[in-house]
Amino acid sequence: MRAGRAVKRDELLPGDLVFFQNTYQPGLSHSGIYVGNGRFISAASEGQGVRFDRIDDPYWGPRYFGASRPW
Repeated sequence: MRAGRAVKRDELLPGDLVFFQNTYQPGLSHSGIYVGNGRFISAASEGQGVRFDRIDDPYWGPRYFGASRPW
């Protein structure tokens, strides 16, 4: 999350990078790209391909770590 500037969850814009913790390992462990309307795109697991998920999903919501705007 060192690139760009930190963004509050309620100020996310399409293209912002979103980060999650404690997914497949402790600490910061997953990232995606916010696409708007409360959704982000990422490659969640090998073999599952790219998927869209809600940022407030029961799985992802509690694991949300923060966001960065790269521009």
